[in-house]
Amino acid sequence: MTLLVGLSPDARDDAGGAIGLAVRLALAWDEDLRVAVVVTPGSRHPDGTAARAAVAGLLSDTGRTVQWETVRGRSVAEALLEAAGAAGVTAVVLGTDPDRSGRIAVRVARSSPVPVVLARGAVAHPGLPITRVTCAFDGTAAAPGVLAAAAALAERSSATLRVASFAVRRADSPRAAVVLAWSEQIAAAQAEELALLGREAETGVHAGATWDEAVHAADWGPGDLLVVGGSPGAATRWFLGDRVGAILQAAPVPAVIVRA
Repeated sequence: MTLLVGLSPDARDDAGGAIGLAVRLALAWDEDLRVAVVVTPGSRHPDGTAARAAVAGLLSDTGRTVQWETVRGRSVAEALLEAAGAAGVTAVVLGTDPDRSGRIAVRVARSSPVPVVLARGAVAHPGLPITRVTCAFDGTAAAPGVLAAAAALAERSSATLRVASFAVRRADSPRAAVVLAWSEQIAAAQAEELALLGREAETGVHAGATWDEAVHAADWGPGDLLVVGGSPGAATRWFLGDRVGAILQAAPVPAVIVRA
């Protein structure tokens, strides 16, 4: 099986973290790597030679089979979607956008046949294992599917599973009581879904004055991986929803976007 990692032909290094993260996941999941140099009409270096040279060092000592290909399309998302449909591809790994929006990853994830993994946080050592998988649990109809995906990734990674819910709560807001009640309900929903899944996991509800504060209220380590989910078929703007989109943007660790 193969991880597909997208690389800009204009890249001079792995500043977006895609290659480093892909190497780390390939080692953790015992998969090969396929590096897709994505060429669009606006690419300044369509041959991708400089980009390949820039990341060659990260790939040389992996012990994994590495395949290179050039994919072309009217947009980055279009080119990556075509590549993601190739036989044997299990996930698409993408680097962080300069504005941390993850907008390209979300566009790809909306129609991708496989999960999309987005680099977040500091670049971790390629050999660092995945030690904990956290499911961002929002209690919606999609939540059980996201939790099942997170549990499967935790098992595959020989990692522990955590279920975490996040909320914005301002102490002086009239909604503070509503958020408190929601926190109690979501904690009960976490326990119920874990029981139905037959899994045990660390659980928690984390609140803050902003989404960034709420997400960072949970402890995060270099071995963490976050799993968030969206609704297949939804318009791109609403694919993740405001809550999950904000969590994804605030995430200090790599995030897996699954279609629940």
